[in-house]
Amino acid sequence: MNYQVNRKMSQGGTITLPVKDTVDLQQRELERLLEEVKVLRRRVRHNQRLASVGTLTAMVVHEFNNILTPIINYAELAKRDERHTAKALDCAIDAGARATEICKAILNFSKDSAHNRESVNLSSLVNDTLKAMIGERAKDGIEFVCDIPAGIDVVAPTVELQQVIMNLLINARTAVMENGAPGKIEVTTTVEPSRVVLRVCDNGVGIPQANLRKVFEPFFTTKNTSPDGMSGSGLGLSICHEIMHSMGGKISVESTPGHGASFTLDIPMAA
Repeated sequence: MNYQVNRKMSQGGTITLPVKDTVDLQQRELERLLEEVKVLRRRVRHNQRLASVGTLTAMVVHEFNNILTPIINYAELAKRDERHTAKALDCAIDAGARATEICKAILNFSKDSAHNRESVNLSSLVNDTLKAMIGERAKDGIEFVCDIPAGIDVVAPTVELQQVIMNLLINARTAVMENGAPGKIEVTTTVEPSRVVLRVCDNGVGIPQANLRKVFEPFFTTKNTSPDGMSGSGLGLSICHEIMHSMGGKISVESTPGHGASFTLDIPMAA
């Protein structure tokens, strides 16, 4: 039988379409909506990454002050006595290179790059991520341990995996500072068949048992105000969960309140 369906027209009347045409229209509309959702998800990820850059900016202000102060002091000294000119130039070159590394790390992190998977060296990625935070660790008195062999490659969209690692490191720093004890953050890896397990562990305040199953839910946060005066949006870990799922990986967490937390990333290896 040739079934037909009536559709209302915007001007008021109706038009009769075969069922097949109606299904095709619905399919096209569904595809359009799914594409819009995909675009919106990508924008949310990028905006959350920019929010992390804002946090980083507040964190590296002290470091840039440490970079600029010696340059100014040596420049003033060289103006009074030209015998110090060479020393002033050496100081400016070293400090400039240091500042450039930090800026490059932040700019790479904030760009809205392609989301294609590629082979990524995990050690280099973590170290590049740390360049934006390197001065802050010394300022906060946080011991940082990174045990990632140089030859480990994984398959991932580089900037998005970096976004996950950056979020975990920022959260670990916040948790450690809230605990008030001598802080320690460890990043370690275990290589397993076809995957790499990366762990970010801290000795911070930890996560209450009742909250463990909620931490990856959108808008769930216990960070009303961090030690930096920054409030949590509750999207960071939710987006981390989405990114890991989209690349065929996983993220999980274990914690003992008062003794810290351990976040685990299960990442596909390069072929």
